[in-house]
Amino acid sequence: MTCSDTLDYLSKLLSKRTKTMGWINHNDADLQTPEPQAGEQAWVPGAHEDEGRSQGIEPSSEAGSDPSGGHDRPEVAAVSPECKERLPRSARIRHSTEIRALLERGKRKRTTNLDVFFTPSPASRSRLGLIVPKHGREIVERNRLKRRLREIGRREVLPSLDASGNGGDLLIRARRAAYEAGFGQLRLDVHEAVEALCSDES
Repeated sequence: MTCSDTLDYLSKLLSKRTKTMGWINHNDADLQTPEPQAGEQAWVPGAHEDEGRSQGIEPSSEAGSDPSGGHDRPEVAAVSPECKERLPRSARIRHSTEIRALLERGKRKRTTNLDVFFTPSPASRSRLGLIVPKHGREIVERNRLKRRLREIGRREVLPSLDASGNGGDLLIRARRAAYEAGFGQLRLDVHEAVEALCSDES
């Protein structure tokens, strides 16, 4: 083989290999992920997205100590439970003997929902007693009715009696219909009965 033949052979071999490489590169280009079309945005992972995937969604130990995620947020003061106003002991009729005496000797006014008994008293302040029979009701309903009657007496009736100079012992006994009455109706019944009893006294 002459020198010219050798050069011709090498030239053909190089040309053949160049064509082969071009075919491989062409196929590789077809396998690439297509570029986003117009109107679409390419998805770019966040700075910590891969880190979050590897660690899961559980917070780090530092974040666990401060759930708010910072120390600049002002602390919220704990709200204390609301103090309920109560009827003072000195304004309660608690002994069964006193209640029995009111039932026997006190003047009575009957309304649709209540029986109200009243007797004048030389005590320094008026007092309130309650009788709330079950009448086949649940304890929750009974307690609610007692609270309503106690609030009406404590907030309105007793202060009014003391201010008018008609202080005395007041006993309210709930009738069966009282369980069906609303707060406004109970309030009206109590005021109506007390007004009638005090007018009789005068």
